[in-house]
Amino acid sequence: MMHYLCSYRPLIRTKHGREAIEVFNLPKYIDGSCRREPDLENPFPSITALCRFKRFAPRLQVQDKVIYITKNGSYPGLIESHWRLTAILCVKNLFLTHEDAAQWYASQNIHMPRNCMAGGNPPVILRKTDGVLPTAIKTRKNRLSDDQIIRLCDAGYQQRAEKCGVFLVCEAEYLNLIYPPILTREDMQSIFGRIPGTQNPPRISLDEFDKMKAFCL
Repeated sequence: MMHYLCSYRPLIRTKHGREAIEVFNLPKYIDGSCRREPDLENPFPSITALCRFKRFAPRLQVQDKVIYITKNGSYPGLIESHWRLTAILCVKNLFLTHEDAAQWYASQNIHMPRNCMAGGNPPVILRKTDGVLPTAIKTRKNRLSDDQIIRLCDAGYQQRAEKCGVFLVCEAEYLNLIYPPILTREDMQSIFGRIPGTQNPPRISLDEFDKMKAFCL
């Protein structure tokens, strides 16, 4: 069993996302993309290669555990920049394609998570995202409808799913998408002796994992 630390961009991070939270009554700390990577809203949260491609999901095995934190930012409750610890996931099942994962969710009578690229599972509409777009799409934004923007974003995710279909079904050992605990720079320094980079999610020791988990109590 390995332990990892991974970050993501929460919906609440942008003005567009905060408007989505208000209008659609969405959890504040879900992922902000149209494919919710990770999808923390599903009864069995999921991790795929849609975001980091081959740098993370293919490294995970059944029983591995992942601590998810938000990207460093200014979130309600603390003026200074900080992180929020939103989830601790344990990998339950590993599938090599999104289609196989979709069949598993169907067998459990559970709707597919948004990061499952199987047929019949559309992306989140633009108004329910954080509004952050790839540069190539952002430069054309004013000439495109919301639906066209999402279709272009989704096409990029589809290409990644076809090239790396690893799909991890997880169980949440801890989940807080409304008022997750705060992690300050001092907290991170105390736990890791540094500020760990999470763009390429690192393995962490059991001791570091337990110290992070203590913030959930």
